[in-house]
Amino acid sequence: MDNTTAGDRTDEPSAVRRGTGKLSRFADLAGARLYHDNAFAVTGLPVTAHGRAVRQHRQRLEARLAVQDHLPPDPDSPLAGRRGKEEVRAAFEEFQDPRRRLVDELLWRWGEPGPECGCPPSVHEEHDEAVRLHAMVLEAEAGRITTAPDGRDTLWRGAAAAWGRLLERPEFRRHIAHRIGELDDPRLGGHSADDFLTALPRLLVSPFRDLAADPDFRPRLAPVCTGWAEYAVFTDLFAGLFEEMVEETVQEITDGLRSANAKKEAGLFGDAEMILRREVLPAFDRIGELRAFVSDWRYDDVSHAVAVGVGNLAVAMLGHHRFKAPTRRQKQTVVELAEKAYEIAPEAHVRAFAENWDVIYEWSRRTVTARSAPARSRERSAFLDWVGCWLAVLTIVGLVVLWTVKGWEWAAGAFLGLGFVVAAAERIVDWCRQIQDYRNRRRFRL
Repeated sequence: MDNTTAGDRTDEPSAVRRGTGKLSRFADLAGARLYHDNAFAVTGLPVTAHGRAVRQHRQRLEARLAVQDHLPPDPDSPLAGRRGKEEVRAAFEEFQDPRRRLVDELLWRWGEPGPECGCPPSVHEEHDEAVRLHAMVLEAEAGRITTAPDGRDTLWRGAAAAWGRLLERPEFRRHIAHRIGELDDPRLGGHSADDFLTALPRLLVSPFRDLAADPDFRPRLAPVCTGWAEYAVFTDLFAGLFEEMVEETVQEITDGLRSANAKKEAGLFGDAEMILRREVLPAFDRIGELRAFVSDWRYDDVSHAVAVGVGNLAVAMLGHHRFKAPTRRQKQTVVELAEKAYEIAPEAHVRAFAENWDVIYEWSRRTVTARSAPARSRERSAFLDWVGCWLAVLTIVGLVVLWTVKGWEWAAGAFLGLGFVVAAAERIVDWCRQIQDYRNRRRFRL
């Protein structure tokens, strides 16, 4: 399949990319519209039409399009929609080069085999059924015809089976060789049937790249592709087909983790959580939908990075709430993040995440949330405030009495001594907290 970009193409429909020797029509048709843009589907010509028949048919259609903007849909076609003037004119240009025309022949209805074809009728029947099923399901996924999701899955399985079996039949190759000889054009002299047969499977699976971008189709992507990969001609195509999309998604995950970590370091835990939930985890789910076509080492590498990012946020929030009682929602968030990190972690690293989850779960059971403080706690707080006020009053009274009895020097000394004792007590409490925080951090593995 040709890998040149659109910017490398000339305005004229060349059959071969300059300097590559590869058939360009395969690249031009690649995607979800490979049947919809087929020259025979657009013009309504049979695949056996040649020379004068093509010219006469073009004249008739151009006369009709001179008085109307669109051609009516073909009732016998699996495709829906009308064809406009420019679309029809562009399709007729594909008949100018037999190399491009032959690609379109392979993707449209053949009908009954002619006297010189030599194909068993079953080959044409299987081919036309493969085209019909594949074209119909692509039209359904594009919303141009109405089919229930279960019906589309049935069409996908049918198309995979029909094409998978047909491409293995030697009669199919012989038909291509027969058509090369029958078209009898020097421009086909440099190509064999194998050139077309080798490129065709990749073209047939090319719509999946477009469909993977559709959020409605994405949950069904892996099961559908797995069904196609059961056939030998398609087995090795999907890893390369989705490689670019996987790399783009991995980069999205990397950027999201970097942004979430910056928010975490700044103490903006809510922002960090939002980035993980809205950007990183959905992107990781998309990787999971392509799990069958992603190497084990690549998937484990991404899984570990995501698990570390999620787990580190849980650990940071836990450390923050050691000294500041969390709300019920905050405590739930810490638990959910730790559990999610454990679920995502690859088998080789799961032990560390399990230990973190155990610590966080135990913390959640023992921690009283700030929002749900009972009335007894509020009463205790009011009592302590009352005691504090009375102690302050008694201290002031005591200092006044000491000033009166012993003089201001004694009162000042007592005041300074009392301040020193309070400061020392606060410093000791702070040291104890730091030691406890250090011990807690050593229990984590991330």
